[in-house]
Amino acid sequence: MSESKRLEIPRDVHDQPLMVTLFTIGVCVGWLTNYLAMIQKSFQDKSYGMPLVALSCNIAYEMVYVLYPIDAPVWPIVFVLWLALNLVVCYTTLRFAPNEWVHAPLVQRNLLWIFVVSIACWMTAHLAFKAQLGPVLAAAWSAMFCQVFLSAASLWQLMVRGSSRGTSLFIWFSRFMGTAIVLPQEILRYKHKDPTVVWNNPMGWWGAAAFFVLDISYGILLWKILRSERTVAVKSGGKGRLESNKAE
Repeated sequence: MSESKRLEIPRDVHDQPLMVTLFTIGVCVGWLTNYLAMIQKSFQDKSYGMPLVALSCNIAYEMVYVLYPIDAPVWPIVFVLWLALNLVVCYTTLRFAPNEWVHAPLVQRNLLWIFVVSIACWMTAHLAFKAQLGPVLAAAWSAMFCQVFLSAASLWQLMVRGSSRGTSLFIWFSRFMGTAIVLPQEILRYKHKDPTVVWNNPMGWWGAAAFFVLDISYGILLWKILRSERTVAVKSGGKGRLESNKAE
């Protein structure tokens, strides 16, 4: 039988190698680490890291698949863990977001309503995807959209702020690895003839490429900003010590 014919044979989504499950756990741990790091950084900087609209899209995605669990190994537990910790991210975001919106009082005064309405709107989109494609495929495609949207929004926010407030290289790296692990997982699932693989098509290739380009660009820009901030801090500290010595 030819390779193309064998790839057409449907397989049970539960019939998968152990490594696929381990990759799933890796994705889960990567994002849980990211959420924990963002929470800690929010309290430290009195700011937030994940753009508001991207966060609302992410929360809506997790809510939908907690309310309507997909029939796939491990993933129902993963969504519950993600949502539980992401709600804390929401709390820190709403608590400290006003500090970043002093220049826009209308937004600053209505952050909660903006967030709630955004979540509701995104939930309708995720539910529509689920109704159109079925829960397993919709969860995969929605995850890709959420990630590309988050990568683009995060890069834009970093460029606008021009500051590392609310973020760090560790936060970026945990987010990047939490999604990058999906690539070898998808390759393994494809080789195992899993019918729910979504990256093996033009849209999937575009989504993967967009993620890597945007997120790697974010990491490079953040590194440059952090280096600039350290340089300024060293110069300011040196100037302060020089003036102190002169006074003595």
